[in-house]
Amino acid sequence: MPVLEFASRGAALAAAVTGVVESLAQALAGRGRASLGVCGGRTAAAMLPVLASQLIDWEYVDVFLVDERWVDPSDDQSNEKLVRTTLLQGPAAVARFTGLKSTHHSARQAAPNIEARLQAIARPFDVVFLGMGDDGHIASLFPRGAENSVTDRLVTASTAPAGTRERISLTPAALQQVRRIVLVLFGRTKRALLEQAITQGSPVELPVRHVLQQQGPELRIITAGEGDA
Repeated sequence: MPVLEFASRGAALAAAVTGVVESLAQALAGRGRASLGVCGGRTAAAMLPVLASQLIDWEYVDVFLVDERWVDPSDDQSNEKLVRTTLLQGPAAVARFTGLKSTHHSARQAAPNIEARLQAIARPFDVVFLGMGDDGHIASLFPRGAENSVTDRLVTASTAPAGTRERISLTPAALQQVRRIVLVLFGRTKRALLEQAITQGSPVELPVRHVLQQQGPELRIITAGEGDA
């Protein structure tokens, strides 16, 4: 499986931005509209401001989250807050954003409503940007979580093994309905885990395998040895 390795985090982030922009430009040229799924975390916090400065037709781009903690969008732990303050700025401020948080008491209760929101975006989604946790999780699909077996919906509720806050996440089935996935990870620890995940095994144990083992989406894996973000 090809992996693009870079000497620095900055070069890797630039390559990730290029991959996302390529996909959006192709979709805009071919269909007049494009869709972009983004994650949260430190890698996203570094990449999204760079992506926001790209001069594409953002008014025709649907931006959505791949997962969210069940917190208010004003909370510092909210991925929606991260996207609004880093990506939906400058040229990208006119993009159409779909968040995953609602006023429901729980993510489980909200799932049908959030499902309907995402159903309004044309599929296959054009490009999804993902990071990987140091336990092999992607989005909010965690090792040994029941969410790894959801095949009939776009979103599902989940809870991080070490956390108490409920989350909502794209399902493995939703990640199959993507034209290109850009997976970015930094540091020797995650690089070694990626090598382990590339070998045959269950996605339930290492959820990153959901995208490594897919046949549909084009997968672009980008790594750098600097840092463990």
